[in-house]
Amino acid sequence: MIKTANDKIRIPGLRPVKEFGDEMAELGVNFYVYDDKMNIIEYCDGGNFVSDFEQMSEFVSGLLADKSEALIASRQMVGAKLGDGLGLAAVLLIDAGSDKAEQMVFLKLLLSNFAKSLDDDFKNHQQIELVSGELAQTYEELMLLYKMSNSMKVTHTDSNYLQMACDNLTELVNVEGIAVFVEKRVGQTKKLVLTAGTGLLAIDYRDEFDQEVLYERIRSEIKSGFDVLLDSEVDSPFKYSWDSRVKNIVAVPLYSNDKIMGMMVATNRIDKPDFDSIDAKLFNSVANECAVFIENNSLFSDLKELFIGALKALTNSIDAKDQYTRGHSERVAFVSRWVAEHYAQYHSMEPEEIQKIYLAGLLHDVGKIGISELVLGKDGKLTKEEYDQIKEHPAIGAGILSDIKQMGDVVPGVLSHHERFDGKGYPNGLSGEYIPLAGKIVMVADTFDAMTSRRTYRNAMGVQEAIDEIRAGLGGQFDPEIGKLFIESDVEKLWEILQTGRMEDYYSDNFNDYGTVAVGALLR
Repeated sequence: MIKTANDKIRIPGLRPVKEFGDEMAELGVNFYVYDDKMNIIEYCDGGNFVSDFEQMSEFVSGLLADKSEALIASRQMVGAKLGDGLGLAAVLLIDAGSDKAEQMVFLKLLLSNFAKSLDDDFKNHQQIELVSGELAQTYEELMLLYKMSNSMKVTHTDSNYLQMACDNLTELVNVEGIAVFVEKRVGQTKKLVLTAGTGLLAIDYRDEFDQEVLYERIRSEIKSGFDVLLDSEVDSPFKYSWDSRVKNIVAVPLYSNDKIMGMMVATNRIDKPDFDSIDAKLFNSVANECAVFIENNSLFSDLKELFIGALKALTNSIDAKDQYTRGHSERVAFVSRWVAEHYAQYHSMEPEEIQKIYLAGLLHDVGKIGISELVLGKDGKLTKEEYDQIKEHPAIGAGILSDIKQMGDVVPGVLSHHERFDGKGYPNGLSGEYIPLAGKIVMVADTFDAMTSRRTYRNAMGVQEAIDEIRAGLGGQFDPEIGKLFIESDVEKLWEILQTGRMEDYYSDNFNDYGTVAVGALLR
């Protein structure tokens, strides 16, 4: 039997070689396998004679040195090179001995056919490995694009989505640095802004001039009929002048309505000398996904702004029916958010819940659109019939909003913002824990603003007087926990914000945009 040394023959499996060696042993000849460094790594002794190893070494050396021949024979030995043209793998040698010289033609034919068979297997194996590798790469690329398509959710910001794209792309294409620049309005002009990236880009992305130069080069490539900028000095000199750190570069445009609105750039391929056409196609596909997300997100933002603008216009038109309540709805929305955020410090509450409570505060009086202006603006005490009309506005408002599917989570707060903790409120006489959280919070916010605002029938209360009224109403009109949270918050600071009307100055985010963000919570 063939004995195996520590080194392994670099062909697809040893089984055929071992079987061939056994057949040669049965013919009474010795069979050897040499590697390309003249080491015997396999052999099979026919048992009839002892081979002359010095003579065999000279024979194998001559075969290895001969670039034109893959198989040679002498009166006693025949040898064949494996993997010829694919990178040498091994040399097969049959030593027939001096008394087997008459069999050399037959042995040469056997070895020639066997070596050709092994070479074919070797080529097939390499081809299978190549195709398997390409299929695996294609699968990974498809999975990346699928993941990106599946991640197109409105909960992602542009920067989050683009960063995810960069991180996932670098798992497939090993580069020193990758970055995405998106055209954004800065003041009165549009500028390219670095929005996401991974690693260290070999160009000075902080220099606006360099950004614009690269942008123009991409445009130039597109005008020339290319869909990507590829440049290196592997096959020819650089087409463009680059920073000395750039070894190779790929840059693809981000399109929106057939206009370039950004670019994805990567520099210095690590595991290959250059970016190739497959890389270019992948970068283009990822850039297209990014552009679609940005465009969709922009459209969604426009939709949110339109929606919140319509809501504010509606609430302002209701507040305008009574000059003494102008701005009431937006103040109640602000105070509702204030209370909800304090509540969230002690209870598990998602940001979306706070945003929906804000909207409930903004829309709490929308039902007053169905109440007579004579009743709303009456100077003096209301009659029972008039008060009964007023008491209908929560149900009217809930009915209006119920026709909007996305408002489902806001309706309970609007419907219940006049329910009292003791069950003496309206429209349904709910009490205690049966009152939705949003209704309890908007009740406090609405009452505080009503008490501190001037009305036709009374002057405005001072802040401390209003706080005292709320404290006295704990467990009666107000939920004890919600009312206490409000009282123990910095009401003086809250009052200062409401008085100046600069609610946007309090939050680190832009409060003017908060309504748009809140609407986004409904449309997800």
